[in-house]
Amino acid sequence: MTSIATLAELARLARPRLFAVYGLRHHPDAPPIIGWGMEFEGQDDVLFYLPEDSVTHHTVSAERVAQRFASLGEMHIDWFDEPSDRAEQLR
Repeated sequence: MTSIATLAELARLARPRLFAVYGLRHHPDAPPIIGWGMEFEGQDDVLFYLPEDSVTHHTVSAERVAQRFASLGEMHIDWFDEPSDRAEQLR
């Protein structure tokens, strides 16, 4: 039987990495691009929210998000936490 404490630990260990993708568009009068995402490690699964369009994208990596918007301008990725051994800890 699983306990609440075990579930709490699993929730902490399995949490997604948080990141932002941002950049200036090639056209100087166009608004900048900025959005936030969650990358679920070991699953090739990313959710990315772009508030300008109020759209959530689903893709395989934060890098893929940046590539998707690179045609509009130079994109940057900032991670809000470091990669961890969480996947190993979950096994």
